[in-house]
Amino acid sequence: MIQAAAALISDQGAAEASARAIAAAAEVAPSAINYNFGNIERLLSSAFARGAEQTAQWMEARTVEIAALPRTADGAARALEHVIIAWTTDERSLALLYQEALNVGAGAEPCAGWTRQWRDFWISAAGLFGLSEIDGRLLHLTFESEALYHLSTWSPGLERAVLRDLTDHVGAVYLGAPHRIDSGALPTALTAAGSPSSTSIPPAAMRIAIAAAQIVETSGFSGLTQRAVASKAGVTTGSVTHHFRTIEDLVTGAIRGQVQMLTDAATLADGPALEPITLERMFQGIARHVLDDPPASPLRRRLFLAAVRRPDLAGAGAIIRFSHGGTTRDMLAQIGLAGGPLALHSGLISRFASALWFACSADEAPRVSRERLFDAIAERSVRALRIATHSQA
Repeated sequence: MIQAAAALISDQGAAEASARAIAAAAEVAPSAINYNFGNIERLLSSAFARGAEQTAQWMEARTVEIAALPRTADGAARALEHVIIAWTTDERSLALLYQEALNVGAGAEPCAGWTRQWRDFWISAAGLFGLSEIDGRLLHLTFESEALYHLSTWSPGLERAVLRDLTDHVGAVYLGAPHRIDSGALPTALTAAGSPSSTSIPPAAMRIAIAAAQIVETSGFSGLTQRAVASKAGVTTGSVTHHFRTIEDLVTGAIRGQVQMLTDAATLADGPALEPITLERMFQGIARHVLDDPPASPLRRRLFLAAVRRPDLAGAGAIIRFSHGGTTRDMLAQIGLAGGPLALHSGLISRFASALWFACSADEAPRVSRERLFDAIAERSVRALRIATHSQA
């Protein structure tokens, strides 16, 4: 039953792992779940605990592999890239199970124990490369972000190139590794994915898309019908089908709507709109959104995981992955940053902000850990951004 539950969660998501579905997969009566585990929640916890045990064994082999890399900050960046790729490809089912564990019970056992394993793995890895504990936390934070998004199968070659540029950027900006010339993969991916802007969808269609996103938030994809969206948006079913002819179109619309809601909610700067934006004010604004409970943007994660399980929605998943950093990108452009560095800086800052709550959720004092880690991000980012804007001046 534990194996059946884990497989069902990995393949379809925790929301689909009902007692009836698990019992059918395990070829037992539904009553066997209560008899052996007490309830379905304890069975799911057992599945997550088993996943953590399997991960511990997997980590031992990866530790041997990364130990062969140069004992430098650059070696740490290569280790980060290697582990993310191996985890999301060779152990894809286990990686999906971990993400579902975070959705269901981040910060609570046994899911918290699984996150602590990853935290301690990266702190230990940092020591291996001559780096500090806070550097290990930054490696872990990057892993928590990209171990989710690298599950995408939208454009494997391009997405792997993006990962290489991101890990190079982490190494140079946050760990002190030598700067490398990026390949331009991230701006290319932004264009190819068609990450939406506030003007890329007609207002009437955007209202429908936001209604679709709200339905997915409360009822999941199973509740996403054109009739339900029409009722939620206060329009006719004909209006929905005019803008979104198929359910696949509607799912993509829901994702675009969710991204737009995040954009509308992101007020990252303090003070009057006409007051000049500074790096310090930008990071103060970001801090308001990421330091408190609950975690930011849980719907983004759920939509992405649903999209990566359906080949027909791979493009929609890419929209979520590469919509990160839009608001930050606009602010950095106002400050004076342009070109390829703009995409990398803004994209990584946004990814850090999105993953921060999860990366610190298993700590004894999560809020204190978030503040400490965010201060390190802000300090190192500001230093690098000042150098970048000065060089472009």
